[in-house]
Amino acid sequence: LGKGGGGTSYDVDQAVRYAAGLANDSGTVPERPAQVINLSLGGAPFSQSTQALFDEVRAAGVLVVAAAGNQASAAPVYPASYNGVISVSAVDAQRRLASYSSTGPNIDVAAPGGNNSVDQNGDGYPDGVLSTGGTVGNNGINFAYTFANGTSMAAPHVAGVLALMKSVNGQLTPADIDAMLAAGELSDDLGAPGRDDQFGHGIVNAQRAVLAALQAGGTTPG
Repeated sequence: LGKGGGGTSYDVDQAVRYAAGLANDSGTVPERPAQVINLSLGGAPFSQSTQALFDEVRAAGVLVVAAAGNQASAAPVYPASYNGVISVSAVDAQRRLASYSSTGPNIDVAAPGGNNSVDQNGDGYPDGVLSTGGTVGNNGINFAYTFANGTSMAAPHVAGVLALMKSVNGQLTPADIDAMLAAGELSDDLGAPGRDDQFGHGIVNAQRAVLAALQAGGTTPG
């Protein structure tokens, strides 16, 4: 996407194709395709061609994670609501559903998204997610750490956990991850018992996920 986030769904599709090592308009592919793709974006309507793309990416063994949306409703948001994409809702620092987080039947898992409007732990900073950021100035981009909130902050937590899993068991497929997620092996249950429309299968738990990945690969964790 361009400066300020400008771009089209076609641009995003091309970026996904490139990252996954598939043919794309640039005529190039990375030397080593991504194993996990994070999409902290949304807003385009459903597209059958984009669904076909994610089917192709999944068939290539690439995991795709996306932000569920900040609409505070159950209306589907894309790309998170495409089949084969892991949709991530957001919780605040108290492990409650964030007020802005989208919900609904497509939610797979929850992760920290933060809330910049409060400081409930009293540390003098907003309860957002501290991340790298940048602002455009006269001398170019000025980089800094900044607090942000949204499902766009929750999704990369999950993508990072999936990367940890792949680092200890590179044979895991998207179908394997789906099965482990549905079995509750990657998360701590929140909300109604089992899967629900707010937290999916619960809040992601990095330690449980890595142990599950090791066990799936035949390694008994210490």
